[in-house]
Amino acid sequence: MATTRQELEQKLVEQAQEAIRKMLAGLPENSEITLKDMEAATGVLGQRLMQASLQGLVETEQAVTRGAQYCEHCQARMSRRGKRKKRVVTVNGEVEVERDYYLCPKCGTGVFPPG
Repeated sequence: MATTRQELEQKLVEQAQEAIRKMLAGLPENSEITLKDMEAATGVLGQRLMQASLQGLVETEQAVTRGAQYCEHCQARMSRRGKRKKRVVTVNGEVEVERDYYLCPKCGTGVFPPG
């Protein structure tokens, strides 16, 4: 998990390089490639990079905000229940991120900080 911007940048560069390698490996030979092939490959690449970037930012933010969480409804201290995956609709499409999940033992409210 990246905890600083520099660590996050390095992680994202590595993930981008891997995504580019996968994209290029999936393309037909140069003499057979079409504009449709290029468009499909770059669309998948963009989705992978967006997914990796959002996940990295979520992890970095959680490293900073990790600590005691309090229920906004009853103010009880919440218990961390591990990580959960959640589909998030963004302005650029839908992605899945994995975040810490907290549950209030008093009222049962669940939350994925930081929001």
